Amino acid sequence: MQINKKETIAKIVRQDYRAAQVFSANGLDFCCGGKVPLEEACEKHDLDLDVLLNELNAVINKDQVDESYESWTSTKLINHIVDVHHRYIEDTVPYLSRLLNKIAIVHGEGHPELEQIRDIFDEATDALYDHMKKEELILFPAIESIEHAKANNKQLPPFPFGSISNPIMAMEGEHDFEGDAFKQIAALSQNFTPPEDACNTYHVAFSKLQEFVSDLHRHIHLENNILFENAKRLELELV
Repeated sequence: MQINKKETIAKIVRQDYRAAQVFSANGLDFCCGGKVPLEEACEKHDLDLDVLLNELNAVINKDQVDESYESWTSTKLINHIVDVHHRYIEDTVPYLSRLLNKIAIVHGEGHPELEQIRDIFDEATDALYDHMKKEELILFPAIESIEHAKANNKQLPPFPFGSISNPIMAMEGEHDFEGDAFKQIAALSQNFTPPEDACNTYHVAFSKLQEFVSDLHRHIHLENNILFENAKRLELELV
């Protein structure tokens, strides 16, 4: 996408909702005050237009790399999950939570489902923070120790929780909880479709929410279907 400095902030956000986060970080209103050309807005707020364009291009034109995760070691995959997906959640949840709360307050009377969406999101992401901590402090180090033992032809020391299948089963159960929560949100939001009276913030919130769910689905896939299966297989090979 080529950004035109003569386009209004609102139109740029409509073309690609990811621009909204850049505008918010720079104090530019993309919602009610978004009918101002980008160039004019930069002059008014004493912002460097070239710098802002670089920030926008970095977000909007970011390449998506098609990775073959099946061939990765468990350690490499864990680092990817933590650095990409866990950090994405930590970076995105506060911003998205504010958007959902804002539209629930402004549009909640006409769209009462927004309060439900906000509350489900907050509950699900609170649980997700605890879930990621357990993975990073307990499960992932255990999986790395299995891979290390296998690679160095060593005996695996006993885990306090028994087989690696036990914490994996617990984490998969928590994945199911997250999946059910976001299925509820998808249903309440008509599959992330804003109504006709939705403002720009409403559009951004639903688009960002859809992006969040898409990332979560890929995140869970990498764990359930690749990382966890490989860990159970390696453990059996060491028994």
